Parts: sequence; structure tokens; C-alpha cells
Amino acid sequence: MANIVVAYIFWLFGGPFGLHHFYLGRDRQAFVWWISLGGLFLGWFRDLWRLPEYIYEANRDPRFVAEFADRRRRHEKPPWSIVRFAGQIFIGMLLGYLFRLAIAEKVLQEFDPIFKIILSVVLPVLGTSVGVKLVANIGHRKCNMKWCVLGAMISIPWLLNDQPSVSATALFSSFLASYKTEWDPDRKRPKGACTCIKRATVLTFCCCIYVLLWTSAIVFNVHVTTSDGTEVPIEEALKNFFNSPAWKDFKKSFWEVYNVCNTKGWDFCYRQVIQHLDPSGELHAYSILEFEGESPTPEQIKSRCRKLGSKWHPDKHKTKEEKKVAQEKFIEIQQACDILNTMRKRRTEKNMETPSSTEQSSDKHSEL
Repeated sequence: MANIVVAYIFWLFGGPFGLHHFYLGRDRQAFVWWISLGGLFLGWFRDLWRLPEYIYEANRDPRFVAEFADRRRRHEKPPWSIVRFAGQIFIGMLLGYLFRLAIAEKVLQEFDPIFKIILSVVLPVLGTSVGVKLVANIGHRKCNMKWCVLGAMISIPWLLNDQPSVSATALFSSFLASYKTEWDPDRKRPKGACTCIKRATVLTFCCCIYVLLWTSAIVFNVHVTTSDGTEVPIEEALKNFFNSPAWKDFKKSFWEVYNVCNTKGWDFCYRQVIQHLDPSGELHAYSILEFEGESPTPEQIKSRCRKLGSKWHPDKHKTKEEKKVAQEKFIEIQQACDILNTMRKRRTEKNMETPSSTEQSSDKHSEL
């Protein structure tokens, strides 16, 4: 039995990746959520109030069974849904473009012109049909792949243009898929550890294919434009980057830091990092007061605050622009002085507390 608390926990921590849908046995929707980040987070947010309904469906609750039977009596086919239709178009376009861009243009140029045209048509049609079928078959609905393909093939004239549009392919495929979608009353939540492992394996395999499609699309189609306007393929640019002096210097610095941390201890490195991050703002305050690389005394800090405060006081500047710049600088100096004054007071209080605590412990020992 699916638990609503567990489902909401999965929704909260893995919702954009479809973890709660996988838990409820809705593998198609889990994959759709994974490739689209929960429908660009909109579907993930919508699941916030849809989860109880999914729980009833997964557990075959009598209320869901009765309502589903009533819907099937009232509607011979599943009613049209604007949300599902938009999802079919979106996922269809996403996979259609990925399938088309997965093969480099240079590779297509080497093929026979007729074979090139066939690939330019078949790949978007196939990708769009897979995306539309995925969304159309979510829940207790089913649509045969052939209707998605036939709908996508209507848009072949648009795919043969100089600038092919996959949006028309997704639109026609979604129209026909919505018209031919039927009820699927026999679909139930899969159970058992072996079934769960099998489902996870299939889902992982599909996710790997999706990542490979994205990798191919980026490697074959993304270019880096240099300062002189030359376009360099991303594959060549990455190869040159890993041979560049900047990358070699970075690797050298990284291993030097790693060796220092191994020698002096990771605790020492952590303290150094915290010190350079300047969480208290003390180092920044020193730089504003022009004390970089110095360890000034409280008297020197007071003197420098008075000197710079007098120099950048807005009343000592005439023009409007000069007054504006001076006012900003004056406020910055005052803030730096306040930070250093606060840090000095904290250290003084801490030093005063240390001997008092020592005296208290010595008094307790004397009493004993």
C-alpha cells in the first residue's frame, strides 16, 4: 500500500525528478518529469494537490474505482485535457529536436542526398512520436504508437523546408493521439522487489539514452565564437582548453593546495579558507582603511578613521557629483570603523571571560 506521507517526502526531495511518481508506479510520468524537471517545475507544483488522487489510484481505493467506473460510463473515450495536450506538444518537441540534432550536420552532408532527406524526416518524426506517446499513456489511458507516427507524418512538408519546424510535427501528432486515446482499466501499480529492480533498470537505461542524446546534440551543434568572430566547435574548444596554460596552471595549483592540506592537515586548510572568506568583514574593513598587509593598533585605527572621515566628508566637496561620491565613500569608511570597533570589543570581552572562568574553577577546587 502506498503511503501518503512517504509520497509527499519523495515529492519534496525528488519531485522535479519524478521520484514520487516512481514510488507510485507511474514510471512514464516519472521519466517525463525527469527529462523536463517536473514540467519546468509547474507540474511538480501541481502535484502538491494531486498526490492524494494518485495515492487512491495506486492503492485501488474503492472511491477511485467507483469514480473511474462512473467516468468510463459517461465517456466512451477519455475526455480531452488541455494540460495533457500541452504536455504532449512540449515533450514531443523536446525529443523531436533532440533526435534530429543527435546527428552532426557534417555527417549528414556525407550521405546520399536522398538518404539525408530521409534521415531529416524520420528522426524528428520518431522522436516526436515517442514524446507524444509517453505523455498520452500516462495514467489509465493508452494510445497506440502508430497513431502518434501517422499524426507526425502529416507534417512532412514542414520538415522538408530549409528551416524545418518540429512544432508542427508535435502539434499534428498530439491531435491524432488525443483523438485515438482509449481507456486502460487494467493498469495497476506494480509490486514486488524484483519488479521494482526491473523498473529501476529500465528507467535508468532510458535516462542514459536521454543523456547521450543531449551530449550528442551539444557536441555536434554548439560552437564557441572567438573575439575575431571565428566559430569553433565545442568539441575542439574543449580539447584545446584542456591543453591550455590556464588549465595546466589550475591543475598545478590544485595539487599544490592538496599537498599542503595533506602535510599540514585539513583542519589548517579549513581555517585558512574561512579566514580568506572573511565572514566577519574584518579584512575588507582593513582594505577600506588602507591597512592591507598590516596589523594596526586600536589607536592607529581611530586615527585613520578620523583622518579618512575628515577627508571624505561631503561638506568638504563642492560639486554635486563630488558630494555623491564622497558621501558613498564616507558611509563605507564609517561602516568599516564600526566593524573593527565591534570586533575589538568582542575580543576584549572574550579575553575578560577567560580568566574569570579560570578563577571560578580554582575557587571550586579550593572549596573541595
